[in-house]
Amino acid sequence: MTQNGLRATRTRAKLSPLSSTMLADSLLPCQFDRTGRLKGGVKRVVAFAAVALIVSLASARADSVADMTAAAHAEQRQDWGRAIRLYTHALADRNLAPQDRVRVYDARGTAYYRNNEYARALADYSAAIKLGTDCGTCYNNRGMARNQKGDYDGAVADFSAALKYEPKSWEVFLNRGIAWYHKNDNDHAIADYTQAIKLNPRCAPCFHDRGMAWQDKGDLAKANDDLNTADQIAH
Repeated sequence: MTQNGLRATRTRAKLSPLSSTMLADSLLPCQFDRTGRLKGGVKRVVAFAAVALIVSLASARADSVADMTAAAHAEQRQDWGRAIRLYTHALADRNLAPQDRVRVYDARGTAYYRNNEYARALADYSAAIKLGTDCGTCYNNRGMARNQKGDYDGAVADFSAALKYEPKSWEVFLNRGIAWYHKNDNDHAIADYTQAIKLNPRCAPCFHDRGMAWQDKGDLAKANDDLNTADQIAH
């Protein structure tokens, strides 16, 4: 939401749900406030994200809340298969309000994403968006699923939609920059990386990825400056 090393190659930081860092395998699920909007400060442990989701499910039955509690433990163990089954069971609760269903679809989509089931993740994010079109997080996460499937145009469109709701999210700017880079559009990629850096001057992946784009454009001086800055921040 990356999560990898400072290397002078076209290898990109992996996209991840609401997070992109220099550390390998640190994908994180989405965060919502009580209005269903993406919260700031998205780098939180998986268990906290799941607990926040449980607390927000005011309309759910007790067994649905139990499913979410068990899903939190499954995610903490990175048992994505069990988490998916628990989210699926929670979705069977006909008493779930549409806003709550949006959250659970998005959460299951993230579990699918973490399990490398990108088509199913995309389907769940789409279901969440259909129910709650103002979910910026859902657009961001669907963009990452599209990116993994090679649909870079769709990814750019989704990240752009996410930014309408979260215009100060450096993570989304970084993610869109990565999608632009995959489209070999270095100018747009650099513009998004630069905006991400303005919002988060300590974003090592942003400097790293902008350095890669500068390198592709042949500006080795700027590339080296950015890559060195990324290395200094990371260490």
